[in-house]
Amino acid sequence: MKKMLLFALFTIIFLLLGCEISIKQPPKSVRQAFETMFPGATHVEWEKMPSAYKADFHHDRHEKEAQFSKDGTWLRTKTDLTIFDIPAPVMKTAQEFRDWEIDDITLYEQADGVPAFYLIEYDHEHMSREKQLRVFPDGTVMYAFQ
Repeated sequence: MKKMLLFALFTIIFLLLGCEISIKQPPKSVRQAFETMFPGATHVEWEKMPSAYKADFHHDRHEKEAQFSKDGTWLRTKTDLTIFDIPAPVMKTAQEFRDWEIDDITLYEQADGVPAFYLIEYDHEHMSREKQLRVFPDGTVMYAFQ
């Protein structure tokens, strides 16, 4: 009975913590897919999620996060960028909010057919709120909210 209570307690804690566990290495298929897709990646840290593996790492001068299925299939990548990294059409759209300062830019890429998009977060010097803009690489606004 005591063992079952401890197991239940650990299960609840595991679920509350987001179900991500740091691990040293993922399975070989995941590691090989990662190394093929991101050769030369450094500072790699792995986490096991309920249905995938997530790597946080540095690659091509950027901080990135990539997820792979248990069989090594790439699922998605998130890349932290600067304003110098985004294409001109995206920059043109981003500059439409001239009163707001760009705070953060992230590129999201997914394998499931969803087009890549940039998430641009803005801060305003005199306001305590943020704006976010999702933009396709051609500069088309996908979604804007405040």
